Amino acid sequence: MNMVRAGVIEHPTQWEFCGYNEIQNPRKRKGIIDFDRLMDLLGFENYDDLKDAHYKWVGSAMQTDNSDKKDKWTQSIAVGSKTFIEKMKEALGFRATGRNIICFDDIFELREVLAPYGKANSLDSSNTFLWDQQPPSLIG
Repeated sequence: MNMVRAGVIEHPTQWEFCGYNEIQNPRKRKGIIDFDRLMDLLGFENYDDLKDAHYKWVGSAMQTDNSDKKDKWTQSIAVGSKTFIEKMKEALGFRATGRNIICFDDIFELREVLAPYGKANSLDSSNTFLWDQQPPSLIG
């Protein structure tokens, strides 16, 4: 649904590698989702009930105004309990460098720190370099 909210696609079926397609049209081989575990977690007896409920959930979400979307779902690498986020950060290893665990309202996120590039937060003429000019510090 993130790609729908971002305006990249109109419906999850248009994004080939998403959970929607994996649930609605599961692969015959090399599937990503453990359906037995998912059905157990969600309390479904069989795959058809899971598929039907998922179809309805997504359809309902598509009808909902997403203008109040929460940034944590689109800007974070992972969202969940403190234990889950710590495990995710550990599992990422060196790829978690520069990413911090932050907490809002008892929800934890693994997120990159947003920092301006150079003097990007100073939007004035002194922060401008023309293509045909060298920056002052490089002029001999």
